[in-house]
Amino acid sequence: MPKRELAIALSAAAVATAGDLLLLLVGNSQRPELALPQPPAFALPLGGILGVCAIPFYALGYRAVARAIRPGSPVLARVVLVCGVAAAAVGALIHGLTALAIGEAIRAGTAAAPPVEAVAASGAVLVASWLAAAVFFLAASAAIFASRALPRSVAWLNPVAVTLALVLAGLPTELGRSFLVPAAPNLAHVVFFFVCLRALDRELRVRGD
Repeated sequence: MPKRELAIALSAAAVATAGDLLLLLVGNSQRPELALPQPPAFALPLGGILGVCAIPFYALGYRAVARAIRPGSPVLARVVLVCGVAAAAVGALIHGLTALAIGEAIRAGTAAAPPVEAVAASGAVLVASWLAAAVFFLAASAAIFASRALPRSVAWLNPVAVTLALVLAGLPTELGRSFLVPAAPNLAHVVFFFVCLRALDRELRVRGD
């Protein structure tokens, strides 16, 4: 797993998570029950730009993982590469559409809703994009888990597994449902690419490189 590609993907995931939190702060600040401060005007466009620009770089991380898998299982490697790249592309689209939907709702004076409900009410394109991304991430994660070429820490902490864990952690509280649950996919990639990078560092130390 090339270190540079994983480091770029990890940095991109951190940037995308920051973009998520900015979008969620803007959207949730419109909900009186949360009593959140109003963010500055630049928060929405900045949050949108960060995610749209950063998420496509997840493809580099998935390519690095696919290269590690390829010698022992070229079929699984192909699944990781194709589905990972597709998921990154759709994820960037989702982030951009979400930013636009939040902006349109604010301009229209529409009553703000919790993030999951807001996505469901945003129209077929955004919902279909979420479903497509879920399928791609699930396929890539299943291939990562099935591979025996990767350390078990990487296999178990695949993006879907970490996303589900974060969602479960966020569900009991309103703030968790408002921030952690919708940000879980990008935050999960911070964890996944970090674990991959640590695994590569250990491998290089063992080999003495």
